[in-house]
Amino acid sequence: MPEIATSFEAEIVHDLPDELAALIGRVVVAFAKLEHKLTALTALLLQLNKAEARIVLKMPRAAERLDMALDLLAIKDISVETDTAQLRKLVQEVNEERDLIAHSIWLQHPATGELYVRRTRGKWPGHLATEGPVKRVIFPQSDAFGRPECLAALNKILLAMAGVEQLGFELDKAMVTYPSRFRPPMPVVNPLGITDAQIT
Repeated sequence: MPEIATSFEAEIVHDLPDELAALIGRVVVAFAKLEHKLTALTALLLQLNKAEARIVLKMPRAAERLDMALDLLAIKDISVETDTAQLRKLVQEVNEERDLIAHSIWLQHPATGELYVRRTRGKWPGHLATEGPVKRVIFPQSDAFGRPECLAALNKILLAMAGVEQLGFELDKAMVTYPSRFRPPMPVVNPLGITDAQIT
């Protein structure tokens, strides 16, 4: 558990160490891939082509993308072996961690030089609040954050991605087993006039 601190006066930094900045980039990119895979589950269940999926599925939060796929599996009466409750919990967790890493301001402690991220959403943990719930937007929380925390978040994203891929394998099997429950996808008409262009 990283060190937790109340808000302190410190310079907001953007010039992070290269290794940390690279890990932050990997977290953001890996999470984008996880979101894409979650959207692809719903698109496949509805047999949407890629253009249709981009138009209608838009940008729900990651857990909502998983919920859509699970609801569609249920209405198609397809049961899966994947522990979907555990997967949903993991997807929710990595979504929150990615948001913290990608959207927080970074502070450098004036005395130690240690890097922190500032939390301004939600409430302080109950055991740390002496007089009922304390909103972080009013009284920010800062967490020591560095390479180990970014690596842990990245590894959890990769674990969630593996769970979504497993769900995808189960969906592929269901499509072969129950073909009547799926309609064939519609082709995309190419409006570009480029003969060898493929719309993806």
